[in-house]
Amino acid sequence: MSDYPDILALLDSKASVARDDVRRWIDAGELQTWSALYALLDRAHDRIDPQQPEGEAIEFMRRYLIRCIEENPRPGEHLLGGYQAAWALAAKLKVWRRGQKSVDILRGIAIELERIYRRGDSTTKNRILCGVMEHAFEDPALRPYFSGWDRDEDLKEAHKLALDWGVTHEDA
Repeated sequence: MSDYPDILALLDSKASVARDDVRRWIDAGELQTWSALYALLDRAHDRIDPQQPEGEAIEFMRRYLIRCIEENPRPGEHLLGGYQAAWALAAKLKVWRRGQKSVDILRGIAIELERIYRRGDSTTKNRILCGVMEHAFEDPALRPYFSGWDRDEDLKEAHKLALDWGVTHEDA
């Protein structure tokens, strides 16, 4: 049974959210539930009781966004399609790079995106290139996490395209 309706109700309330419930919803692994939980954590992270460590929330958001990029679900009320998730991940990378544990988080995301890119079809590769990398590369501080791509025959063209976009649209 989905916890989706329960999370939706919490989105529209001011009630606190039990951290144990958040963990249970994450562990359930149901994508629709994750979509509502992502919205809840994005909008009302401060209502989690006891407070959820920042790294725990980021880890869940990373898993949800990467999963949506890879699976490309049909978008819904809160469910992000592949490109929506890619754009959201690029925006989150720009925020997360300022965190205390950013190096490990960003390195892990870059490795995971590389893995998905290598095995993905052309549409998946396009979501990663145009949805995540180009927009992430608008922030010069994110480019080094993907530096290995420019030395790999299978990845260097994507890296060049993303870098060209990023430099042209660099954040002011």
